[in-house]
Amino acid sequence: MTKHGALSVLAHIKPGMKQDAIALCEQIVAEDVETNSIIPFKKITSIHFARFVVFNESTDALGNNVAPYLIFTTNYDQPYKNHLEELVTVAGDGLWKMFSFCEDFPENIAYNREALRRYLELKTVENAVFYVGIGHRTVLQVRQENELRDQIESFIDSQQSALRDKGPVYIRKKVIEFVHNNPTLSWAKKRAPKPFILSELGFYIKLAFVCIALVVLLPLIIPFVIAWLFLILLTEITEKNVSYELDKNHIRELVERETSPVQAQFSAMGNIKPGVIRLKTMMFLLNMTNFLAPYIYSKGKLSGIPTVHFARWVIVNDGKQMIFLSNFDGNSESYLRDFINIAGKQLSLMFCHTVGYPKTRLMIYGGADDANGFMNWARKFQTITNVWYTANKEVSVKNIFNNSKIRDGLYGSMNEKEAAHWLSLL
Repeated sequence: MTKHGALSVLAHIKPGMKQDAIALCEQIVAEDVETNSIIPFKKITSIHFARFVVFNESTDALGNNVAPYLIFTTNYDQPYKNHLEELVTVAGDGLWKMFSFCEDFPENIAYNREALRRYLELKTVENAVFYVGIGHRTVLQVRQENELRDQIESFIDSQQSALRDKGPVYIRKKVIEFVHNNPTLSWAKKRAPKPFILSELGFYIKLAFVCIALVVLLPLIIPFVIAWLFLILLTEITEKNVSYELDKNHIRELVERETSPVQAQFSAMGNIKPGVIRLKTMMFLLNMTNFLAPYIYSKGKLSGIPTVHFARWVIVNDGKQMIFLSNFDGNSESYLRDFINIAGKQLSLMFCHTVGYPKTRLMIYGGADDANGFMNWARKFQTITNVWYTANKEVSVKNIFNNSKIRDGLYGSMNEKEAAHWLSLL
């Protein structure tokens, strides 16, 4: 059963080399992200999404200077070992050039495959949260099932006169015959693999043990939770509110890069508020989210937002800064509005620990309810994604789930009502 990984390679850029890194990113985009001569992403068959982002030099919440970062990320089909091998095989020269602008990179040697592999592994950082919205589907499966739907639709359109006045069961039968007789769709003669149920069973066993432990320890936990919430509330009351003005030029530059008609990306980095209470609370909530997300948010909805393919939170600089990256459908304006209208309280739990987030009470009240404050904060810390690649750019999350249902409908028997519903998916 296919599982997904999230590679995050993060390195500080050497002094004076930031513009060189940006220029190489611009060359990739100018040549065409899919087929460029530097990193030909389309040849790397395990990648769903990938990006390079250059984060500018900054200061953390304590006023310390932070050198600019280069981050390279992929959402890939596991296993990791195979993905890393494909990266260095297909794009080794380009990755060598890109990371040669970064600190700790091997000096004064020509391209060396093993040295590159070691560097990528050295600079790989752990994701605090990794969310998958289209789970258990390979890059190839997403592409093939989209092609299947297109070909079935074309077949039905071409057979309108022959299928007119025919019932749904008859039409479905003819569609199945078309698929089985089409050599390019031979892969669709068998069902797509389903998630291994024991993996979900293991989660529920763990969850049961956690619940039992909570019940047993409840007399000890309640005073601790009350004290912790009091400290959080006291922290929130004493913190100063920080507000930002929209930079229209910055927003224009961000929006101009949203060129795909279906999908878009979001990259942001902000400072984490200082203090042990903030850091420990945030890490606990991130760890809980990472534990629960594969099971609670496994149907293409991140906290109710139904458009997210993949997302990740990465904590860097010894817990002083947070990076948030996502791939989603639509545009960033509607995406941020979904944060406010659909998932404000859930996401406030995560983001309220960053500088400039609208003031909250007990981490969920307020926050994103201040729509203008939220939008200004989000745009302030959103940064340009210098290179962005998507393997299946014409397919939304809704399309992906719908296409899988169409494929599943090729098997088994259906009555007229069931067949009519299946045909309505086309």
